[in-house]
Amino acid sequence: MTISKFQETVNQFVLSKDQVQKIVDGMTEELVENITQQPSFITRLPTGKETGLYLAIDMGGTNLRTAAVHLLGDGQVGVTMEKHEITQELKTGTGEAMFNWIADCLASLLKIVAVDMGNADLHMGVTFSFAIHQTAINHGNVLAMGKGFDLPDVMGKDLKDLLQDSFKRKNLPIVVSAIINDTVGTLVSHAYVSPSTKIGVILATGTNAAYIERVSEVSKYNGPDCDQMILNTEWDAMGKAEYLPQTKYDKEIDAVSLVPGFQEFEKMVSGLYMGELVRLALVDMIEQKAIFEFLEGKVPESLQARLAFKTLFMSTIESENSSEHIAVKRVFKTSFGIEGLTAEDRIRVYDLIHAIGLRSAAMVAAACSALLYKANGRSVSLDDTNEITTIGIDGSVFEKYPHFSLSMMEALANILGKDRATRIRLELARDGGCIGAALVAMVSHHGGAV
Repeated sequence: MTISKFQETVNQFVLSKDQVQKIVDGMTEELVENITQQPSFITRLPTGKETGLYLAIDMGGTNLRTAAVHLLGDGQVGVTMEKHEITQELKTGTGEAMFNWIADCLASLLKIVAVDMGNADLHMGVTFSFAIHQTAINHGNVLAMGKGFDLPDVMGKDLKDLLQDSFKRKNLPIVVSAIINDTVGTLVSHAYVSPSTKIGVILATGTNAAYIERVSEVSKYNGPDCDQMILNTEWDAMGKAEYLPQTKYDKEIDAVSLVPGFQEFEKMVSGLYMGELVRLALVDMIEQKAIFEFLEGKVPESLQARLAFKTLFMSTIESENSSEHIAVKRVFKTSFGIEGLTAEDRIRVYDLIHAIGLRSAAMVAAACSALLYKANGRSVSLDDTNEITTIGIDGSVFEKYPHFSLSMMEALANILGKDRATRIRLELARDGGCIGAALVAMVSHHGGAV
């Protein structure tokens, strides 16, 4: 029987067991090569029993969040947080003006929480969503920032020094005790809630992961002796063409990206790109009259723009339980001005979206399996013990995409075997930026970092 053009397209996104295993093996090998990974200098996780008050800032491309994090023990936290927009004037001004502003934002927070520490310093953690060359738990030189920032006098400077100088100018008794990225923060913050957490994952517009590794396996670390360390994998940049099951649509996304051949794994699984895969496949099938035949092979202008089909539309369509798939009709009418979809068109759009969503979940599960194998050997520490391993995952794709967690668990069962997979927990992790930074400041303050 001849396979239709539509089914042929969908089948490209359906992964065989062998294809998934190649991803596991390929990423495990890249983890061994240690090319992208960055040591965090964090050598232990919180137990969930810690108490105390720690400050945190989370600096991204759009906003600065400041937080006072009260560790209450028993995995409980109380958070007082403020959010401040980073203006274009600040982004293109001087470094001194930027860091003075950050200090002012922290001073505002301290007034709200009415902290009275006497002569004691307040310890603070920093989540910094820009490239730095980290040299210690609380030191790192700022590299190119991007995201609209143009602060030449900041480049190459130690982030801790920049912050501490501003605190001195503003008479703030704050000590920078830790600098982390958001993935490390996700792992640490969720470990406080669930001490069995061994992996932290970000799965949103982009993706990354951190896990606990033996220091003997961290080739980029040359500091004091220790047994283990949280390792930032930068797995977004991992993935080689020889084992990634790229379709022609994946290759097209990569070809027109800012840096072709870079972050190929991320381009196949994350929120920025999943919707674009749907759009490219739809455009191809419309032109070949394999879907929306009433358009007679002509692609509407509304579907021609890059990134026009949002991953949010995929979530909306997969959220509907009705076999009529009315959400498909609504999305195309409201967002693209396309009417006249037949019942078969709606089913086909749903099937395409479902296949792309399932592929993302399977590939992320494969990557998580690679981390488990790398950290623990092929036993995954599950053969001789009933120990639970928790993976904390933050991000809109995991949180909001329908059935994503279930799809990941099904993929893990296929990769690890059902018995092993029952000892893996996938849990939503939130606010890793501020809570994670505060917790790492606590860990560092009490000697859990090098």
